[in-house]
Amino acid sequence: MNEESVFGAGKPEGASEASAAAEASARLGELAGSVEIGPVPYDRLVAGGRRRLLRRRLVTAGAAAALVAAVGGGVVFATGRGSGADVTVAAAPTTVAAPVTPGSVPSATPTPARDPYTPIRVKLGEGTRDGHTWQAWAALWPAAPTKEAAHRQAQLIFEDRHAAIPQLPPLTEAQIDRSWRPDMDQVNHYLTVDGKRQVDDSTHPVPAPGTPGARDGSSSPTDVGGSMLGFKGGEMGDSPVVVAGVKPKVARIVVTWRTGGATEAVPVAVADSGTRWFAIAKKPGSDAETFTYYGADGAVLGTDTGWFRSS
Repeated sequence: MNEESVFGAGKPEGASEASAAAEASARLGELAGSVEIGPVPYDRLVAGGRRRLLRRRLVTAGAAAALVAAVGGGVVFATGRGSGADVTVAAAPTTVAAPVTPGSVPSATPTPARDPYTPIRVKLGEGTRDGHTWQAWAALWPAAPTKEAAHRQAQLIFEDRHAAIPQLPPLTEAQIDRSWRPDMDQVNHYLTVDGKRQVDDSTHPVPAPGTPGARDGSSSPTDVGGSMLGFKGGEMGDSPVVVAGVKPKVARIVVTWRTGGATEAVPVAVADSGTRWFAIAKKPGSDAETFTYYGADGAVLGTDTGWFRSS
């Protein structure tokens, strides 16, 4: 492109190179002055950057979700001790991702409907004892909304327990009226050995979801309650099972034994209840040194020295 096409005219005849350069500079200044300069579109630039960042995060999250689905529902926790101590992991139910066929959309496992007359049963843990397999179970009976419903529910709970505990006396109507609360679920814990329900069990009221008592405002991770099963019928000998509740913030429980070694358990959710439960069998021939409760980040949330202690 020549000089004429830029400025619209050639050099005046006889003008010196210096004057031509001066004129060109002046015209460039006029052109620059005619360009309108507005404020920097800061909001649009920031919004565009956020959109790009969101796209990158979505891609990363999708890759992570695909990895979790491929590995399955199991969670592995590192103890961080690195001492080579004997560590036993208490068995608990596992969740395995369902296979996905091309063109299908995987759906989340639905939460069972809250029917006060139908218990929701979940296995909390299992193990072996003298060649026999034991399992700890929780049967959650959702809160009865009325006294009439509470009476019917109490009868169903009695029938469920009485089948394994023939000597169990039924509750009186007065007892049901006094104990009924529409904001409390009932959780019945029991053991099976080789698939047969044993006589030892316990029942605990826990706050129903969405009620004030279900809010996790307590600083203690283990103020839900629990019991030790396997004594009444002698089915577990010197290795009874502790079934205890914790708050959702607890990710794992580690029991250290006085004779050495440790046992770990992962709390199990029962339907949509805010209370999680774990089951650990006593190490034969040893008292527990301490129960330690850890959060998902590995922080110690609390300790307990009341279980499995003879002195």
